[in-house]
Amino acid sequence: MRKKKRFQLITAITLVFTFILTNIKVFAVEINSTAEKAYLNYHSLIDGRVKPIGHDRYYTNDLTACYCLNVGAESPTGQDYTEQMPNDPGLETIIYWGYPAKDGSQFGLTKDQYRYATQLAIWAYEREAGINRGIDRTRLQDGIEPASKFMPAINFLVEKAKSREMPVFFEVTPNNIVATQEGDYFVSEPIKIKSDYSFDNATVRIKDTSNPELEKDIIVKDMEGNVKTSGYKANESFRVYIPIDAETGNLKVNVKARVDIPAMLSYVTPVSGTQDMAVADLDTNAMERDGIEVSWTGINGAIELIKKGDDGSLLTGAKFVLKDKGGNQIAEAISENGKAVFNDVKPGEYTIEEVAAPLGYLIANPVNVTVKPNKVAIAEMTDIQIKGRIQVLKVDEETGEPLEGAEFDIIDKTTGQVVESMVSKADGKATSGLLPFRNYIVKETKAPNKYVLNGKEYEVSITEHMKTIEITHANRKIKGRVSIHKIDEEMPELSLKGAVLGIYDDAGNEVDRLTTDEKGAATSKYLDYGHYIGKELQAPEGYKLSDKTIDINITEDDKVYSYDFTNKVMKGRIQIVKVDSENEEKPVANAGFKVVAVNVNGIE
Repeated sequence: MRKKKRFQLITAITLVFTFILTNIKVFAVEINSTAEKAYLNYHSLIDGRVKPIGHDRYYTNDLTACYCLNVGAESPTGQDYTEQMPNDPGLETIIYWGYPAKDGSQFGLTKDQYRYATQLAIWAYEREAGINRGIDRTRLQDGIEPASKFMPAINFLVEKAKSREMPVFFEVTPNNIVATQEGDYFVSEPIKIKSDYSFDNATVRIKDTSNPELEKDIIVKDMEGNVKTSGYKANESFRVYIPIDAETGNLKVNVKARVDIPAMLSYVTPVSGTQDMAVADLDTNAMERDGIEVSWTGINGAIELIKKGDDGSLLTGAKFVLKDKGGNQIAEAISENGKAVFNDVKPGEYTIEEVAAPLGYLIANPVNVTVKPNKVAIAEMTDIQIKGRIQVLKVDEETGEPLEGAEFDIIDKTTGQVVESMVSKADGKATSGLLPFRNYIVKETKAPNKYVLNGKEYEVSITEHMKTIEITHANRKIKGRVSIHKIDEEMPELSLKGAVLGIYDDAGNEVDRLTTDEKGAATSKYLDYGHYIGKELQAPEGYKLSDKTIDINITEDDKVYSYDFTNKVMKGRIQIVKVDSENEEKPVANAGFKVVAVNVNGIE
């Protein structure tokens, strides 16, 4: 009884409630009756008459429902019932399924009609169980209501009593659930809060997750998809939603409710001829289920890393490591044709670090990536290609002076293609643009003016980023020689020895002095590219000093520039006086003479 408790019910927290009578403290309970509708008639087995049956309703002072256990006996009129007797299991089963535990709506009955059906079911069962004469349910007939309206409920209660089938007090099923993927969540199958009694106060709480940090992200929803953790009714279901990026794990679900469960106490009549009574009180019980487990298997994703150079080329051979938020290394991968793949990666936040760049490239900065379940996360990492410059310093081979105007080609050693051409400036330097990591050949294609082309090729490797490789490239000036052949002006076949000639530059400086030999020849030393003047300083013996000059231009390397240089021989007269041999004073006319040279400039 709710307001004024006259008895105490001891219950065991099991699916079947067994009442231990020896522990029940017995109090006096006052039971009254009042006349209400008798919905059906009964064809009596005693007198054969058909008359209304069950017109009384029984109750305690606090209006707790009571039931008559002796058909035909007098109804109580406020007597105190103090002597308790054992409950019959079948009758107790009827109380579990009858009124007030249930309201009769499942049979289309009002509460009072279901209370009436419960009383008739008790009497019918008592007869069939041999407890007392009870009533024969087959002899129930239409009254103010048709019997067909009540018989389903009466038969239901009697059969429950005979089978001892207990109602479900409070149960949550299933209790081992595997959640499966639905969109962005792992979702459990419907979890039903079962009870054969009505309530609307059940609460659902998530507890004991395998990952405590996950608990705040887990959602409980009703079957309409509304987030709901309280106010669940009997036989309502809910589903548990776990974020799809959760790792494999499990959780426990706690469900609580307060359920009104009937408790039956049977009393012996205190007055002979009056009915024994059963009190059917509703006792509110706090029900709880903790053993509902929901598990799931995490769905992993993958990462596809696109590896490019800053020139857009797809790179092979880059080595990467994948690290989680804690900096722990998870996996390794190597790029091939611009792609590196990490498979079977748990959802979460990761960092990809390049630990070894492809040959010719710099290691790129790390990139962050988010992996989602059953998805391929795309990341991109660009390596800067190693680049450098080539600088050629063009100098004079002898003086080291810088030379302007030398032209060079830079050639890719692998392909043989010219990748850049450059020209030395006034400071002698020729500097390339940025060239990618590679082996090159530097070759002079045009020498500076007045210089010989340097045929040496230089092999250069760009291996360090932004480094300038310096080459000193020397050129030799164009040099030539002057050859003089000194001859007689009138007798070219006559070579003249001993002539001395000077060679002068444009500034008037003597750069060489030559003396002809017996063959009339003299050759200068090597003279630098340029213009010179040759002039005779001393004539051969017997010859006049020549006032002629030689205009000399040295423009080709190692060329001997030859010049014939003539001299006029010195001349005199011979006077012969022909006289008479006998008279020297007497000239003789018309005499002829022959003059023969015996030795002319050493020629006899």
